[in-house]
Amino acid sequence: MAQTLVGDVWERLPGYDDARMDLGDLVGVVTPNLRVLLVAVAEGRGLRPDEVTPAAQLGERRAVQGVPIEGVVASWHSAERRLLDQLVAAGPPMPPEEYTRLARHLAAAVDVMVAVSTEAYRRTRSEAAAHLDQIATDLVSRLAGGEPLDPAHVEERARLIGVAAQVPHRAVAVGGPGDDPLRAARAQREILDVLRPRLRSRILVGSKDATILLVLPDLPGIGDMLSRAAGRPGVAPGTVIGLGEPRDRLGETAASCREALAALEAGRRAGLDRVVVPFDQVIADVMLIDNPLDARRLAARALEPLAGHGQLVDTVRAYLATGLSVRRTAERLAVHENTVSYRLRRVASLLGLDGPEQLIRADLLLALRAVDLGLYPAA
Repeated sequence: MAQTLVGDVWERLPGYDDARMDLGDLVGVVTPNLRVLLVAVAEGRGLRPDEVTPAAQLGERRAVQGVPIEGVVASWHSAERRLLDQLVAAGPPMPPEEYTRLARHLAAAVDVMVAVSTEAYRRTRSEAAAHLDQIATDLVSRLAGGEPLDPAHVEERARLIGVAAQVPHRAVAVGGPGDDPLRAARAQREILDVLRPRLRSRILVGSKDATILLVLPDLPGIGDMLSRAAGRPGVAPGTVIGLGEPRDRLGETAASCREALAALEAGRRAGLDRVVVPFDQVIADVMLIDNPLDARRLAARALEPLAGHGQLVDTVRAYLATGLSVRRTAERLAVHENTVSYRLRRVASLLGLDGPEQLIRADLLLALRAVDLGLYPAA
């Protein structure tokens, strides 16, 4: 009967899935509660105080596993319906008044069980909240710390606090101006308010140095959701959100944590404001930031001939940004087209190029980006 009841709720009620509990373990927890209910109904009496202990233990267990309280209550009423069907089918037909008496007796016993388990659930959640938060914080710190990790151990710890570890996860890094903890906390709150309604699993919240780091299940359109959060009034100017690439499961998200932090740093250096920066869009920036000596050498070699010629560098930037259009470059710089043409010929001469069309060079583009990221002084 316990196995049948578990089949009624497994993956049908929120929280009853293999991300939070083991199917065989669930049957073992349900069995003593069913026995208590059946004995009380058979003897036509109420539940004794010592008989509700399994119900309290069930509530405590569900609280630790992170099963929503609504799922716990619904599972009891599912058990009530299943038991009533079993009792009616087990013997000869009974008179309507006997059926009514039996149903009321069972409902009263289930109500007691619900009250006991929900009280134990709330008490356990309250007592364990700080402990669960600390587990989440420690998990994020370990994922972001860079030391070798056993994915299975990470996921075992995550399951204790209600995290669906087997689904794809990714990391989000949140940083504000001057790493003000109050501003960062407000930004975190806005982000969680946007994301939580879409998630059935817990979001791991922690930090890396002074940067807030979130590890959460991957969601379709997560970039758009984070952008909406970034635009909320509670998010301070200068806040940047770095978004790591998803990984197949929680235990593999250490790389995503590094990517989110790197994307955040790239956004900060570029002077972005309340913007989401996906890692895959700033890989070149991250390569420059992670190799500052090489970035400076590259920029020096590519831009040294233009040192002291700020107007020429500005012209090159505008020319590249406008798709090598002299006309649009002149409009952007508010100068005559002939002036642009002259400057471009001058740049080509200084760089030893045959013409302005050769300005599309990897070293020059990366050098200009190194300047934007503050890795090399502007000309």
